[in-house]
Amino acid sequence: MRIGIWCDYGFTLEPSEGIGVFVDNLVGGLLVADPTCHVTLKANPRDAHVLDAAVARAPGRIAVVTEPYPGRWTRTQVKVARKIRRYVGHQGPDRPLARRVDRLLADWQRHADRVGEAARQRIIVGCDVWLLPYVGLDQSFDRPTVPVIHDLVSYHFPGIMSPAQVREFKVRVDRQVARARVVACMSEFIRRHDLVGTLGLPLERTRVIPPAVPADILGGTDHAAGDDGPPGIAAAALPDGVRPPFLLYPARFKTYKNHAFLVDALALLHRRGEREWQVVFTGIRSCPRDLARQIDRLGLADHVRVLRKVSRDDLGHLYRHAFATVVPSLYEQGSFPLLEALTCGCPAVASRIPSLVEQFAPLGEAMPFVDPADPAALLPILARIGADRSAFIAAQAAGFRGIQASTWADAAAGWLAVLREVTEAEQPAPRGAAAA
Repeated sequence: MRIGIWCDYGFTLEPSEGIGVFVDNLVGGLLVADPTCHVTLKANPRDAHVLDAAVARAPGRIAVVTEPYPGRWTRTQVKVARKIRRYVGHQGPDRPLARRVDRLLADWQRHADRVGEAARQRIIVGCDVWLLPYVGLDQSFDRPTVPVIHDLVSYHFPGIMSPAQVREFKVRVDRQVARARVVACMSEFIRRHDLVGTLGLPLERTRVIPPAVPADILGGTDHAAGDDGPPGIAAAALPDGVRPPFLLYPARFKTYKNHAFLVDALALLHRRGEREWQVVFTGIRSCPRDLARQIDRLGLADHVRVLRKVSRDDLGHLYRHAFATVVPSLYEQGSFPLLEALTCGCPAVASRIPSLVEQFAPLGEAMPFVDPADPAALLPILARIGADRSAFIAAQAAGFRGIQASTWADAAAGWLAVLREVTEAEQPAPRGAAAA
C-alpha cells in the first residue's frame, strides 16, 4: 500500500516537536508493521530538509515530496486572497454574500497557485490513501483520507486564536471531516468529547488508535539517583542557569497548557523557605508577556528558566535530571511528555483531567493526579516524591511497563487497519458486479 502523510501546513512538521513527534514515530512503526508499504511525506518546499533523517531511516521505502516553491508574485496573490477571506469570515461567514465572496476568493487563490496546485494533485494521486495528522488543512484530495484529530482546543479555548482564525479553522475541519469515511483520534475522551460531542460525528465513523511511547527518547539514567532528593550532577551537564532541584514542563506556551500553575506552585515553595527550587519550561516560542509579568510580580525571575526549543537529546537529558515532570494542562488528548519522562526514570505528575486519567490508569496509585486549579495541591505530591524518590520511581516504572509493552509497530497496525478500511471502501466495484 502507498501511504501518504501530509506534513505541509505552511511549514513542515518537524520530527522533534508536537504532531511531528507522532508522525515520526508512526512512520517508524509502519515500516515494521508492514514490510511492503511505502510512505510518502508531503513537505513544504521551504523546509523539506527537516525530514531528511526520516528518509535515511529506510531509503526506497520513504519519500519526501514537494511542489516547486512559488514565485514572489504567486505568493503575494495567495497571501492577499487569504487575508481578505479571513476578513470576510470575520464580518459574518454565514451570510450568503459572504459565502459567495469567499468562493470567488478561493477560486482566485487556486488560480494564482495553479502550478503549485497541479503539482500537489500529482503528488496526491501517487498514493492510495492519505493520513492527515492535522485536520486544519485547506487542500482537496482525489484519494481517500483519514483525518486525525488530536484535539479541538481552539473550539474550547478560542482565545488562543483570533475569532477569524477560529472560524477559518472550523470551516477547514468541517470540510476534511465531511469528505472522510473515518475520522481517527488517540483517546476515548477525545472520541466522546470532540468527535461525537463537538463535531456530531456518528460513533461508527470514528476510530481510536492509542499511541505508544515515543521511541526517540532514550530511557535509562546518566546519574545515580539518591533516596533523599534529586541527584547531584556537574553544572556543565545542564543548560546555563539550570540547577537541581527543578520541575520540568516541556510544552508550547498556550493558555490551556496552564504554565501559570507551576509558577504559583514555585512561589508557594519559596514562601515556606524552600528557595532552592526552580521551574524549567521548554517551548517553541519565548515566554508570553502575561506569564513573564506573573514571574516578575512574584519575584521568581531568577528561578524560572525558559529554554525555548531544545533538541530531543537535550530534552532527554533534562528529564533524567529533573526532580519531576509536571503536566498541569487543562485539556489534552494525552501527554507525550509524561510518557517520555517515565521512559527516562523521571517522576511524573499529571493533571486530573479525563484524558490523562484514561491514559495513565495502568499506573494506578503510582501516578499522582493534581487539580490544575489548585497549585497548593502539588506541594504534598512533591513531598511524597522526596520522601523516598527511588521507591516512587520504582512504583511508577512497574505500572509503566504495561504501557511500554505496546510499541509503535502495534500502534501502526491499528492505523494500517483504518487506512486499508477506507481505501477498500472507496475502490470502484469490479465491472459487472451486481448493484447493492
